[in-house]
Amino acid sequence: MDPKQKKDRSTSRDKKKTNKKQTQYSYGQLKFGEVQSKSKKISLKTFFGNPEFEIFCLRFDFEDQLIAAGCSDGTVKVFNIVFGKLAFNLQGSSEGASPTTAIRWRRDVANKAKSVFLSANSDGSLMMWQAQTGKQLFRTVEQGNQLLALDIRSDGDQFATAGKDFKIRVYDDEKKEVIHTFDKADYNQPGHQNRIFALKYLEETPNILLSGGWDGNLLIWDLRDHKSIGTIYGPNLSGDSLDFRNGQILTGSYRTNNQMQLWDFGTRQLIQEIPWDKNNTNSDFYVYSCQFSKINGDTILAGSSGRQELKLFDINNQYQTCGYIQDLQEGVYCVDYGNKSNKFAFGGGEGVVYICSLANSK
Repeated sequence: MDPKQKKDRSTSRDKKKTNKKQTQYSYGQLKFGEVQSKSKKISLKTFFGNPEFEIFCLRFDFEDQLIAAGCSDGTVKVFNIVFGKLAFNLQGSSEGASPTTAIRWRRDVANKAKSVFLSANSDGSLMMWQAQTGKQLFRTVEQGNQLLALDIRSDGDQFATAGKDFKIRVYDDEKKEVIHTFDKADYNQPGHQNRIFALKYLEETPNILLSGGWDGNLLIWDLRDHKSIGTIYGPNLSGDSLDFRNGQILTGSYRTNNQMQLWDFGTRQLIQEIPWDKNNTNSDFYVYSCQFSKINGDTILAGSSGRQELKLFDINNQYQTCGYIQDLQEGVYCVDYGNKSNKFAFGGGEGVVYICSLANSK
């Protein structure tokens, strides 16, 4: 990536890997922590990756048969979960080894190619792939920009990108052209004043788009009127740590306090904090990624660097920790729940994607 501006703060993801020996890693030997609330049981199903390259983003397809992971060397690895093997190793960056920073799958709809996903790269490249063949269907480059965030509207007709230049570009899927740009903040207009790391279309209200990043502002955009309709002040996002469910916005911040928060979409007010560890005053829980469960919404999944842990929070039990994985070799940068199954996945500085199952304890 380009050198950070002086006002930008560096994060652990900016540090380049330096010849780590494979013997330092204990793949598949995850350490599960003891929890008071034992409502859930986590078990490791499979894992894949390369310790030389960090995992910056990952996503299950909508059938939970494939998972795509973006790496620090600019590649996108497509893993077939059903057959337990790597299907494709796709080259995403156009110049050198710029990291792949965001991935989203498009729902299969009539009259469009099936099994398609988008990947964004920090060199400004945006690519569309057909996962069953590994074929690149579309490519464009946002010149002078580093793409850091991406999302696709639920109907597949529109997608949006954002990153280093503080702008949000909305694309028409059919024409693959920018149809609107939400500009950076100005004295007479709302917008972002620093890098944008997270975008989220609301499935229940597909004309609403959320965005967040380093400037501590969570913006709500109306895509019909092409304007911001609200701002939530506080969340400081450094990764894919923005989600929405049942009128609540979930944010995960990269900072030493108030990392996990729930916000009311209607009032734009804080509902509550979700403490990472209620019994520990240690503050090094830097959250890069968090998400609501997609199946029934009864848990929240989040990963941190600093403490290098993955945690599950039980929504029906006052957000108590109901499962976690501790003492990872490196920080967790990305998490994702399965769309139809009880799977979840995570990856990060280790360069490994872990795919786990989540079940109710008997």
